[in-house]
Amino acid sequence: MRPFAIACMLFIGLKSVFACSLMAADPTSIVGIMAPDFRLSGTDGQTHRLSAMLKTGPVVVVWLPKAYTGNAQKMLESINPVAIELEGRGVHVVVATCDKIKYLKGFARETNLGFPILADPTRTTAIQWTTVHGGREIPERWAFFIGTSGKIEALETELEAARAGGLIWQRAEQLGWVKP
Repeated sequence: MRPFAIACMLFIGLKSVFACSLMAADPTSIVGIMAPDFRLSGTDGQTHRLSAMLKTGPVVVVWLPKAYTGNAQKMLESINPVAIELEGRGVHVVVATCDKIKYLKGFARETNLGFPILADPTRTTAIQWTTVHGGREIPERWAFFIGTSGKIEALETELEAARAGGLIWQRAEQLGWVKP
């Protein structure tokens, strides 16, 4: 069995091994499966759980490779106004990374975000969400669109930092989460 499939069994469970194995070849193959729940600390001092957020609307989970990089800054500047607008329309946006929370708090303050950055320093959630895979140490820059049913409705894998906000808004419109 391939190491990636074994990691998926350990972190996601046997039910999702097939989907996870497919993802190794084609990340979009996970569209339609249930998103793994998470419980992560945020830069806002709160603990965030996907299942709790889904009770009040769909959720966009954006994975960021590393804080304090030029691309991270560009991506967050692009996402921030869109996240604030989507939140006002009942769509939650969170950014997650594998950096430590103490490292992220200063970064979040400096970037003056309208949403929290979630910390996954153990990389457990990033592995469950398949953004860390195949020997990759940091998450891919991907955006997951989770419907209120808990299923992954869409996945953006070509998330260019400076255009991320526009792509997130466009996908939310395509999914019918916001009106054009």
